[in-house]
Amino acid sequence: MRKWLYIVAALLLLPALLINLGRVVFIDDEGIRALVALEMLWTGNFLVPTMHGDIYLNKPPLWNWILAASFALHGEGSEWAARLPTVISLLGFGITTYLFSRRHFGSYLAAVHALTVITCGRMLFWDSMLALIDVCFSWLVYTQIMLLYYFGRRGRWWEAFGWTYLLTVATFLLKGLPAVVFQGLSIFAILGWTRSWKQLLRPAHLLTGLGCLGLLALYYVPYSEAVDLERVARRLFVESGKRTAVARGLWETVRHVFAFPFEMSYHFLPWTLLLVYLLRRGGWASLRTNDFAAFCLVAFLVNVPVYWLSPNVYPRYLLMLFPLLFASLLWLHHLHVLDRSPTYVYLRRGLLMVMTVVAVAIPFVPLVPQTAIVEAAWLKSTVLGAAAGATILAGWRREKDFLLLFCIFLLLLRVGFNLFVLPPRAAEDERGIAVRQSAERVVRTAGDSALGIYRFSLIEPASGWYLTRARGAVVPRVYADYAPEMLYIGSPFQYPGLRIEAVDSLYLRHLRARYPVGRLLEAADLPADETEELRDGMGTGMPVGD
Repeated sequence: MRKWLYIVAALLLLPALLINLGRVVFIDDEGIRALVALEMLWTGNFLVPTMHGDIYLNKPPLWNWILAASFALHGEGSEWAARLPTVISLLGFGITTYLFSRRHFGSYLAAVHALTVITCGRMLFWDSMLALIDVCFSWLVYTQIMLLYYFGRRGRWWEAFGWTYLLTVATFLLKGLPAVVFQGLSIFAILGWTRSWKQLLRPAHLLTGLGCLGLLALYYVPYSEAVDLERVARRLFVESGKRTAVARGLWETVRHVFAFPFEMSYHFLPWTLLLVYLLRRGGWASLRTNDFAAFCLVAFLVNVPVYWLSPNVYPRYLLMLFPLLFASLLWLHHLHVLDRSPTYVYLRRGLLMVMTVVAVAIPFVPLVPQTAIVEAAWLKSTVLGAAAGATILAGWRREKDFLLLFCIFLLLLRVGFNLFVLPPRAAEDERGIAVRQSAERVVRTAGDSALGIYRFSLIEPASGWYLTRARGAVVPRVYADYAPEMLYIGSPFQYPGLRIEAVDSLYLRHLRARYPVGRLLEAADLPADETEELRDGMGTGMPVGD
């Protein structure tokens, strides 16, 4: 029976992660990643990332290379093609989790552990369907931590440091300085766990660390011919530090420190419910019965202060850490199952009751007015409700497979989310639809005329993406030598003196405003003291080749 449950869970992964994946309009962070990738593909310049022809400094290029490869394989840049690498990364994340956990937990608990990575609330209903760096980055960072444990526990330090510093090259090229922080803290965790502090100064660590720098130099040395590396470093430090206490202030930091455990527990439900085991007396002593589970908690606790002490942190920044916590919690759950503790009994019954209420409601989802646009809604909801009901019935009867059945139930919920939530969300996103339609209309209006962005005018990244995709070419920023026949998109808020003979307008959803699009009648400059601040994300003023 359990073999068939594995098959059902594996088969559900594809519809759960792929149905309507490309339906919803990009959020702005997706627009940045996709736009940089598209410009790379069109210009053939994979060395220097750009946005609207300006050098883009905020992130290294690896994720853009991955998206560009996906666009090339699909033959176009699209929401689906941009988000598919996230899904592939998530599946890789789950497989990696299973392979490392199986050695210490056995096949069943390892399979559940892998599925917790995919079915925790934040991943299942948000991050798994976005074209962002974080899932891929988290997968590689988690792999680094696991390799440090696997080889470090065996005293194979050349392999421990060699493989993980190699991955540090990849994670640095994905996200910059956070890669160094996670590698450093995780090395601290494994050396403390194994009491091997002397390895810090041994050749295995020093030489592989130098090798990491050497591999990064293979990219940054030729990159330095186009861009001043001092400016790049300054930008990376700003990106890494803008959410810290230094940037946000004392009061916001204090509030965040107290709220953080509750907010993160909410975002990573339902698996954070297992924290009840860790909070019971003797939880740590029980955890020490499994060295791997205990180390995972230590690695979690060593790394999590990076974000616990940083206000304005998004839950997606912690995606690599919660599988460590889940490993510890699953082992404690296993022990409580063996003892049939009251905590386990009440938790299981409570979850089954909640699942039952949800399953009873699923067939009636088409009664919600927004679902009227869903084809064959009653048939889909009935089938989905029946599948959920069968899963719950098996959950009551097959106690030893409860966690696996719970994972299957969560995947069914995601299928329902794809079928009944994403289509209405896409259809009712009036501002998102307006962004796409406005950009496409501007391109039609421009026709064969040259089209550019006036200096540092803020172009929200999603608007920039849809404008560029519709144009089929880079829409550059123009800082001088304004051509009279060119159509310009300019911000009347940043440049009050700017005069454009408008023939159309571009809609920006966050500003809830429209920029005029037309021929330039009178130029205007930003005040000198505002220019540097406005360049963050709006244009560096550094066209490629300058």
